[in-house]
Amino acid sequence: MAIVRIAVFWYLLVENKFMHQESTSILKKLFSKSIHKKTNASEDKLLTILLRKIYHTVSWDEKTMGNKNEIKDEIRSGIPITPVKTINLTFLKYAAAIAIITSLIIVFQYKTISSNMLVATTTNVLDSIVLNDGSLVYLAPNSSLEYPETFKGKQRNVTLLKGNAFFDIAKDPDHPFIIQSGKIKTKVLGTSFHIRMEEKECSVAVVTGKVEVRYQNNIENLIPGEEVHTKGNALKKEMLKSIMSLNWYNQDVPLKAIKLNEVLHLIQLKYGVKNTIKNSKINNLKLTLFIGKKASVEEIISQINYITNLNLRYENEIITTD
Repeated sequence: MAIVRIAVFWYLLVENKFMHQESTSILKKLFSKSIHKKTNASEDKLLTILLRKIYHTVSWDEKTMGNKNEIKDEIRSGIPITPVKTINLTFLKYAAAIAIITSLIIVFQYKTISSNMLVATTTNVLDSIVLNDGSLVYLAPNSSLEYPETFKGKQRNVTLLKGNAFFDIAKDPDHPFIIQSGKIKTKVLGTSFHIRMEEKECSVAVVTGKVEVRYQNNIENLIPGEEVHTKGNALKKEMLKSIMSLNWYNQDVPLKAIKLNEVLHLIQLKYGVKNTIKNSKINNLKLTLFIGKKASVEEIISQINYITNLNLRYENEIITTD
């Protein structure tokens, strides 16, 4: 419970920086009831919405709140890490204050693979990892990355265990960066690109720089605007879709004349939200909209409904329509 005490302390210290007084009061009451297991289903849902809203709007003022990395390390130091047990930091109710403090740790599960290897796993929101060489990895929801605490040797090796990620790799010509994702091996020196691991295929899409992709006995070299995905035992290269040419993990995304099914696909990748819309007429509707980097799913759906006069609904992590 030491981690909860630390988190609550910082929560009380900084809470008014993130929410209006009324919302803060509601959150405190719900948080207290939740700890004592006295919330009903509707209250649990409201608590989740409030915490998600905080997550997407939180900012960190180091001048008044201290160094974020030091706070993160202080909290994490209270968590015992062993080679055989995964510490789940996504118990949304009991460690809710952690979500308010720093986006670096709310959605991660950490476990030791060896004395030098760590695994980060996101749940229902994306997050980022700064590797010790300065490379930045954005993990989409429900994704896992294995990486060393410190890179050693001639190569910088990481493994995308599942899900989707955007890599912004620090340049180091003497130490190539290697990402293993399923049976695909991606080699770079310094660039930015997406990797998506789905049930039956894996794909790599390049935003900047050059990338070498190896799969089975196939090798493809990609430049910006190109992507490759597995097809049977081969690699298929094609032009990159406009949405994937952006770092939508951490940037505002202006979309112009984009089909609704592509927008819904982006929402699925960024937020881990699926949809049940099968109507081709609806899916092929073209729309122009702006998705802020911290926009919530609810805000995006409201914008789509306003533009198209559709009646999309977002409930239980699924987008539906009449």
